[in-house]
Amino acid sequence: MLTNTAAEKPWVLIKVARSIVPPLGIAGILFSLVALFGYLTSYEVLYRPFTNGPATNPLTAICILLLGMSLCLKKRYAKPLQLSFAGLVILITLLRIADIVTHSGLTAYISPFYDRVLMDIEQGQSNSMGLNTAVMFFFIALSQLLFSTRQLALSQFVASISVVIPTISLTGYAYNLTGFYGQMSMLTTVAGGALALAMLCLTAHYGGLRAILSPYLGGKIARKQTIAGYLVPTVLGFMVAQSLSANEADEFGIFVVVMCWFIIIMVSVSAIYQERIDSKRRAGERLLAQAALNDPLTNLPNRRMFNDFAQAELARAKGRAGTFWLLILDIDHFKNINDTAGHDMGDEVLIALGQRLKESVRDLDLVCRMGGEEFSIILSGNSRQEAQQVAERIRHSIEQLEVKGWTDLHGPITTSIGGATNTPQNTIEDMVKVADSALYQAKQQGRNRVIFA
Repeated sequence: MLTNTAAEKPWVLIKVARSIVPPLGIAGILFSLVALFGYLTSYEVLYRPFTNGPATNPLTAICILLLGMSLCLKKRYAKPLQLSFAGLVILITLLRIADIVTHSGLTAYISPFYDRVLMDIEQGQSNSMGLNTAVMFFFIALSQLLFSTRQLALSQFVASISVVIPTISLTGYAYNLTGFYGQMSMLTTVAGGALALAMLCLTAHYGGLRAILSPYLGGKIARKQTIAGYLVPTVLGFMVAQSLSANEADEFGIFVVVMCWFIIIMVSVSAIYQERIDSKRRAGERLLAQAALNDPLTNLPNRRMFNDFAQAELARAKGRAGTFWLLILDIDHFKNINDTAGHDMGDEVLIALGQRLKESVRDLDLVCRMGGEEFSIILSGNSRQEAQQVAERIRHSIEQLEVKGWTDLHGPITTSIGGATNTPQNTIEDMVKVADSALYQAKQQGRNRVIFA
């Protein structure tokens, strides 16, 4: 049956965003396994991508592994394991933050390959979970915890914060600003960025991200603004930073990062409000479309809907050499109802009859009010015998219909029905004329009967 509302555009980007969560989780798992394999085989380049640069600490690799696995879990087992993995990461990162603040060295007792880590540190090389890394994984794990407990708004907000940290680190690597990435290796930056993005994508169907990924105009504008708001300051900042001193470059890098995220936040907020306004507009359009295709009294499809559906059905029937049937139904002596009990009672009869007709046919069939006391029914794919049986069942069902204030005082409501089928040559107008002629014969032969042409 044809839809009687304005079609909603598919939210493809939201489906895409949520579909990339498991692959990003797998990427995180692979990064962590590469780093751990590097420690196991003493192959330094696997956990320290740049010579004398920061290394991915074994505890960092463990956090990446736990978060990656939590993103790849099947729904059936997801929640308890996600809570467990997220809780472990939160515990590890809090211990590391406590280490940094108090210089207690607590994480040394739980860190695998600690001898190798200690050797690197004694040789003056960086091999620690830095504060930025600990905070990033803490927020990613917290976002996972919030998502598992269905606190979507908070989960998205926390995930957004976690995304900021690897982008700052990437800016540091791009601008050669050591203070921006500190002890966060490039491997940790990429893996952490992938996991933070995955957590953000989990809530793609909600809030600001939903507004940005909207298929409507507001979403399209927001996406372009977000991309431009990040790339333009970053690229221009990179070119300017090359001519600055180290101290000036640090300050300028901070300015670029703040500017980028300020623009993105403003775009997200405006996208949310735009989507709310646009959602109301679309709802109004759907109501208008429904009003244009539906009879306001019976809420059945109207003549316009009938014409659209009938033309489509005729085209399908010709394409597959099939048949369909048109029934035109008229309430017998309907004028007497209006004259005797008033138009309000007439309306009640029309509403009750319309509801009974809808209950008497399949979902793939169409019941319309053509105007006044006349209704039409399109039966798809029925034989002549089947269509006649349906028509007789409808006639009998209406005869049993009870409308308080009329049938209890004046007797049953009866109808006359005329039926016609399609032929390879005829049009919808031809079918209507043939069915009308059959209906006229039913009236002439005493009413309350079915005549098929």
